[in-house]
Amino acid sequence: MTAGILKRATFIAGALFCSATALTCLAGTAQAWDSLPAPVRDAVLANGGKAGDVDKESETKDGKAIYEASVKGADGVVKDLVISEDGKLIETKTDDAADAAAEKASRLALILQNAKFTHPTQITNSYLPLSLLKQDILEGTEDGKKLHVERTPKPDIHKYFRFGDQTIEAAAFEDRETEDGKLSEVTTDYFAQDDNGTVYYLGEEVDDYKDGKIVGHEGGWMLGKDTQVPGVILPGLLKVGQKWRPEDVSSEISEKDTVVSLDETVTVPAGTFPDCVKVEEHTPGGKPEYKYYAKGVGVVRERPASGDIVLISHVVK
Repeated sequence: MTAGILKRATFIAGALFCSATALTCLAGTAQAWDSLPAPVRDAVLANGGKAGDVDKESETKDGKAIYEASVKGADGVVKDLVISEDGKLIETKTDDAADAAAEKASRLALILQNAKFTHPTQITNSYLPLSLLKQDILEGTEDGKKLHVERTPKPDIHKYFRFGDQTIEAAAFEDRETEDGKLSEVTTDYFAQDDNGTVYYLGEEVDDYKDGKIVGHEGGWMLGKDTQVPGVILPGLLKVGQKWRPEDVSSEISEKDTVVSLDETVTVPAGTFPDCVKVEEHTPGGKPEYKYYAKGVGVVRERPASGDIVLISHVVK
């Protein structure tokens, strides 16, 4: 697990960004698992799916609502189950490589058409004002392990990325994570904000540790090297049901996020924060996880599938 601002992602084929400001998908609308018709839930589980990550499509079939759920098979291939509201499995769709490449190209073209960067290192998004940050400390547990995360800006790191016809500098931030008191991972993340307030994710450098030594770099990637499509950490404008992808690098490095709520109240050791944005995160084959963003602060709580990580201290410049 990485308790950082980002990390996990899922490739859901056929979804495009509608605009760089709204970043709303053209596909179906994400549904809370408990709100789904019981036959739909049963059909998802019976066909290898897990609770969560189900969309309600805009079209109907024979007068019945249609739902889609992503399932990762034993062969690692992600498929979409198409299910009617009465629980009938209509079809199982698998996008081939050509379709996936075309979808990525279309999405990239739309992003590049709309995203302009006047001051890319000034991260001032209302719910992720990283330029104000001096240090965040988060603590909690996941899978029975005690976690401690220190998040700090790294102003001495200067990295540039090609973004269409623009060359932009990214702002760098470090997450230093310990598990049960031992250093487990150090990640440097690179972000840039466009003039619409959308924060893009341009890559991460990962050092995995064991017994004080670097043992791997799992999950690391860079825009321009491992993918041509930038991720989105948080759009400039938010609304319930809105979707975006923080990562779309490979079948292992992928994520889909959805806004669940805009009015959560979160109480953690760092304070009580009203009107938080609750974001649901999905990775291939994984259970839903949640992040809570407070206005003027950033991430104040993370709820992995097994555990709870909260903001202990928030220090600004």
